[in-house]
Amino acid sequence: MNGPSRHALIGALGLLLGARGAYAQGTAPVQSAATRICLAPAVVETAPGGFDPAAAVRETFTGFLTGPSLAVVPLEARLASQSREEAKLAGCPFLLLSTIRHERKTSGGGLLGKVASGAVQQGAWSVTGSASSAVGRAVAGAAAGAATSAANDYASSSKVKDEITLSYRLESANGAELLDKSEKRKAKSDGEDLLTPLTQQAAEAIAAVVSRPGQGAR
Repeated sequence: MNGPSRHALIGALGLLLGARGAYAQGTAPVQSAATRICLAPAVVETAPGGFDPAAAVRETFTGFLTGPSLAVVPLEARLASQSREEAKLAGCPFLLLSTIRHERKTSGGGLLGKVASGAVQQGAWSVTGSASSAVGRAVAGAAAGAATSAANDYASSSKVKDEITLSYRLESANGAELLDKSEKRKAKSDGEDLLTPLTQQAAEAIAAVVSRPGQGAR
C-alpha cells in the first residue's frame, strides 16, 4: 500500500472510531448525584424490653430512602445538637430526626394473634399497594428490601393492641424546619408489622420535600 492510500485509510479509521465514541457518549446514561439525607439515631421514648426500635427505624428509613436520586448517610451522634454538627461535617443538605414510642396495651395476644406469623411480608405488601402518588410508588418499591434483620425482629415482637407513634422532623442544612409530623398505628394481631407502613408514609413525605428545587439551601 502506497503512502497516500495508507494515510487515507488511517484517516477513515480515525473518523469511524471518533464517531463511535461520540455515539457511545451521547447514548450513555447521565449519572446524577443522589440527594444525601443524614439520618440521626432515633430517640426511643418507650418500648417493650428486649428489642431495639432505634435499629429497626434506621434500617427501614435507609431502605425506603435509598435509590437512584436519594441516599442515606447514617449518623452516630445521639444528641440533636451534635447530629446537626455531624450532618454539616458530612455535607448533607438534609437532616432527618425521628422519635419512636411503642406502648404495650396488653400482656398477651390471644388466639387471633397467632395467625400473624407472616405479618412482616404483609406490611411490605400493604405499603406497596397503598402508595398513591408517583413518589410514593417509587419509595414503596423499596419495601421488600427495607425489612432487614432488626426490622424483622422488631416487627415480630408486637402484640395485639400495641401502639406505635413515629414522629419525624426534616431540617435543611441551615437548620430550617421543612417537615415535622407524627404518625400512629395500632396492632390488630400479634406480630403485625407496624413500623414499615409508618416509615413508608414518612419516607413518601420526605422524598416529596427533598425533591423540590432549592429546599436544601433554606
